[in-house]
Amino acid sequence: MSRLIHNSKFFVSRLSNIAASRNGRFLSTESDKTTDGKDSNKVEEPFKVEEAETVDVPPPPTEKLLVLGGNGFVGSHVCKEALDRGLAVASLSRSGRSSIQEPWANRMTWHQGNLLSTDSWKDALKGVTSVISCVGGFGSNSYMYKINGTANIDAIRAASEEGVKRFVYISAADYGVVNYLLRGYYEGKRAAETELLTRYTYGGEVFSYTIPSNLHLANKILLAYLPSLHLK
Repeated sequence: MSRLIHNSKFFVSRLSNIAASRNGRFLSTESDKTTDGKDSNKVEEPFKVEEAETVDVPPPPTEKLLVLGGNGFVGSHVCKEALDRGLAVASLSRSGRSSIQEPWANRMTWHQGNLLSTDSWKDALKGVTSVISCVGGFGSNSYMYKINGTANIDAIRAASEEGVKRFVYISAADYGVVNYLLRGYYEGKRAAETELLTRYTYGGEVFSYTIPSNLHLANKILLAYLPSLHLK
């Protein structure tokens, strides 16, 4: 913060021939002397003002968002939108940095880690105030449960233990017969939802969608579930 320094000097001009008395004599400041011979109209020293005190104002708190699966289809759009809204954004995924060659990707912090191995990524939670999990996958029922359920459950627990105040989980809406065909997928999602709402009574949010539509979905997630971050 810059200082404001105030130094002012005042100069008094000699006044002469200001007025004439009744007898025609002119009054002059030359004759205004004190008994010790000093000029009573003279200012001995310039008026001074002390330097203004420098006040250190702490910067506003920084909100940091960690996007799990931030280099995926939905996650990459969430990252871009969050950056555009003035947040500090980091991504965590098994592959690390995204292959996307766009300017916004250079403003990201990219972490590599496996949600099923908490020690491999727990440092990524340092200083994080909110998490959005876009992690999901398809395959066998056991695989889908592990990725959609177990991996997210581990992430929710780790974030809660680290003191992260807000966690948003991207889930999936029921879709009739698809629920049965993708049983592991939906059962995993529901298990993660239960864990989230247990760990985060007030700061947990579940966002369920039917068909993701990249940018529109990213906007909807951020606007609906991160009001506490004072988004621009």
